[in-house]
Amino acid sequence: MTLALRKTFMTPITYNSPNRLIAGYGSPVRVNLSIGSERLGTTRRELEKLRAILQSEHCPDMLMDLSVVDTGKELWQCIREHFTGPIGILPHYLSFNEDTGLDAGRLFDRIRRAIEGGVNFITVHCTPTPSLLQLAKQRLTPVTSRGGGLIIRDMLMRQRQGSVYAEIFTELCDLARQNHCVLNLGTTFRAPSVAAGLDQTCIAEIREQSRFIELAHDAGVSVVLEGPGHIQLHQIEGYWKLIEPLRVVPMPLGPIVTDSDPAMDHVAAAIGAAAIMQKSRGGIINAITSVEHQGGVPSLSLSLEGLRTARVAAQAASLTYCGTSLLAEEKVARLRAIGDSCVIGSKEPGCARCSTLCPLAASPYNLRSSLMAETTQ
Repeated sequence: MTLALRKTFMTPITYNSPNRLIAGYGSPVRVNLSIGSERLGTTRRELEKLRAILQSEHCPDMLMDLSVVDTGKELWQCIREHFTGPIGILPHYLSFNEDTGLDAGRLFDRIRRAIEGGVNFITVHCTPTPSLLQLAKQRLTPVTSRGGGLIIRDMLMRQRQGSVYAEIFTELCDLARQNHCVLNLGTTFRAPSVAAGLDQTCIAEIREQSRFIELAHDAGVSVVLEGPGHIQLHQIEGYWKLIEPLRVVPMPLGPIVTDSDPAMDHVAAAIGAAAIMQKSRGGIINAITSVEHQGGVPSLSLSLEGLRTARVAAQAASLTYCGTSLLAEEKVARLRAIGDSCVIGSKEPGCARCSTLCPLAASPYNLRSSLMAETTQ
C-alpha cells in the first residue's frame, strides 16, 4: 500500500476542546495522561498533582479522568478549570451498581450530561459477548481490562447477549456527532500478558470492533481504537496489519512488550508505543507509570516520569514522518555545537566525563578544531 493511499485510511481527528487538538495521520504523536480518584478524599491530591504537572515542561496533550468513586463534583469538571486540552472519561465507572449492574437509560443520560458539560471523548466497551468470553476462558487470565470487566459483569448479571453499549450504540453515535465528541473503542479482551500476545481472542475481538467502527464512521463519528495492552515486539507488525484497514486512530494502552520487569513498565510501554506510532504515522500514546502492575497509585514524581518517557516515545515516532518534529532535534544539535559540549547549557567546553579527550572541546589541538581548520583552508 502506498503512503498516499494509507493517508485516506486514517483521517485525522479534531478534538473540539477549548484548545483544539488534531491527532492522527501526519500529526505529531499525542500523549494522554490518566488521573483519578480511587477512594473518597483523593480528589484534592489528584488536582494538586495535576497543577504541578501542568507547570512542568512535559505537559500532556490530553487527560482522562479514571475515577472509580463518586466525589460529588466530578474530577473531570475540576480538571476543566485548569486544563484546556481534550478530556475523556469512562462513563460506566460511576454508573455500575454492584447489585444491579448497569441501567442502559441511566448510563446514556450520564454520557449525555458529561458530553454536554465539556467532556471531549469517552471510552466505551462494545465488544463483550458470551462467545468472546468463552474464547477468553482458554487463557490463564481471561480478562484484565477494568472497564471491560465491568461490562462483562453487567452482561452476566442481566443475562444480556452482548454489551450494554452495543444496545445504545446508535443513539450514542447520534449524540457524539451532534456534540463533536470522539468515541474511544475500548478493547476488553486485550492480552493479559506478553505470553498471550496476539492470540485468537485478540484477533476475534478486532473483528468485532470493526463492526462498531464501521457503524460510527457511517454515522459521521470520529473513532479512536484503544489497545493492545501486552504484545511481543515482533507481533506489532501483525497487529498493525489487522487494524490498518479500519481507518481508525490508534491509542495503544502500552503496549508493554515485556512483563519481565514490572518496575520498568513505563519503558517497556514506550518501546511498544513508538513501534506502533511509527507504523501508523500518527496517533495517541498513553503515559504508563512504573507502578502500573505493582498495585500503587502513581505519585507526582512517578506520573512525571511516565509522562516524560511517553514524550520521548512520541518524539521518536514523530521524527519518522513529521518534519516539524525534526526541528527539536536540530535545535539540540545547534546548542551542542555552540557550546562545544554534549552537555546542553554547559558554561565550559567539554565535560567531566571525557575531560581532555573530548572531541568537541575548543582547544588548539583537539579534533574538532583541526577539522574545522581543514574545511576553511
